Amino acid sequence: MAAIKAEAARQRDGMPESIVALQKKIPVKPLTEQLLLDLEKAEVVSDSMITSISVSEGENAAAGGEETNATVGKTETNIASAKKQSFSAALPDGLKKVTMQLTVQSPSYYQLERFLQTLENLDRIVSVESLSFAGNPELTSVDTEVNPLTYSLTVSAFYYPKLAHLQKMLPQLDVPPPSEKDNPLTEVIPGEQLPAQQ
Repeated sequence: MAAIKAEAARQRDGMPESIVALQKKIPVKPLTEQLLLDLEKAEVVSDSMITSISVSEGENAAAGGEETNATVGKTETNIASAKKQSFSAALPDGLKKVTMQLTVQSPSYYQLERFLQTLENLDRIVSVESLSFAGNPELTSVDTEVNPLTYSLTVSAFYYPKLAHLQKMLPQLDVPPPSEKDNPLTEVIPGEQLPAQQ
C-alpha cells in the first residue's frame, strides 16, 4: 500500500514537469518572442541573414490545409478533398498557429540547408509550409562574383489556447543576457572594459 501511495505521489510531482515539456512543443500561448529568438539562433548557426519577417497569429490550423484548383479534374478533386478531410480530422479542435513569412539570405545552399535543419530540430513543433528560391547562374569565369542565395520561407508553429489554465506552467523564455551598453549604436568588444560612469 505504501509503495502505491509513493508511486502516486511521484506521478503527481512529475506532472508539472511533463506539462512544461509538452508546452515546449505546443504551448498554450503563441510565444512569438521565443519563436523569434529561435529564428535568430537558426540565423547565427547557419551564417544566414533574415532580411524580412511577416508574422500572423491566431489562424486556425485546419485552414492551412485547404487548397483548391478550379482546373483540376473531378477525380483529382475527390482525392484532394479526401486528403483535406483527413488532414482536418487529424488536427485537434482549437489548435491555432503562428505563421511567419521570411526572406532569408544565405551564402550558399549548404547554409540554407543548415537553417532549415536548425528550425526542424527546435523543441517547438515547427512546420515549413513553403520554400522558394532560384539558384545562382552557372559560374563561367573565375572572376564571376558569387551572389548570396535569397529565398522565401513560410514557417508555422502551433499553440493550443483552450488550455488557458496551464499558462502558469509555460516554459521560461530563453533570452540572452542584457548587453549593458549605454549607446546601442556601437559595438562592445568582448573583454573590453566599459567606461566608468561619473
